[in-house]
Amino acid sequence: MRNKTIMISERQLMFVVAGQLFDQAPNRQPRKAETIMQKLRDAFRSESYNDNEFYTVHVEQEDLYDWMKDKLFSIPEFQELNLTQEEYEKGVSVDDEGRPEFTFTTRYDVYDSESWRKDFIDLDAFVRNAYNRLFIVMESDKDCFCCIHQDKTAESTLDCGKSDLCKECSVNPNLKNHYEGCRQPRGKYTFACKFNCFKNRYICCEECDEKDNCIHRCDAESKSCGNAMN
Repeated sequence: MRNKTIMISERQLMFVVAGQLFDQAPNRQPRKAETIMQKLRDAFRSESYNDNEFYTVHVEQEDLYDWMKDKLFSIPEFQELNLTQEEYEKGVSVDDEGRPEFTFTTRYDVYDSESWRKDFIDLDAFVRNAYNRLFIVMESDKDCFCCIHQDKTAESTLDCGKSDLCKECSVNPNLKNHYEGCRQPRGKYTFACKFNCFKNRYICCEECDEKDNCIHRCDAESKSCGNAMN
């Protein structure tokens, strides 16, 4: 049976990381932001599926945090964001053993226009924040069209179903995370799997004409698979 995967688009990832750079950088001045974003884009595209310039990557849900961390930490300019502006200007290395491991602040500290030069980005916190925001962005891109809780007879793709979960769904104003997606429209695609195909196909692997050559092939049969939308 296919593992549960998440499809990430280049647009979603770039939007989240770029926003987090400016949100978390001292004085909203992330050093070498353009270089970081270009290297992240190139790394993403090197393993993505390109559908008419729409780049996507499929990552198993449990591996998403580590995947994001590996991508970001592989960029030297990103790691340099852990340096304060003063350290950066002095040529201090991120790996310098003489750097203090901790900094302390108190309620009595007085900040001025130059205080930001002594601040830095906590890289682990950055990855965690970007990871959480990515889920929010992916949820906001959804509607009821591919939700398994939508009524079978609903004509509008924005018409919620009658499930109790629909009352607190991310599509609704309450913004609760109860959206469970399938990948296909209702109707004739009755054997489609609700998890993502590498090429974004709606049919079950057993009906795919590329199943013999696909490394992402699922060996389950739709009639006995718990992921099949019957």
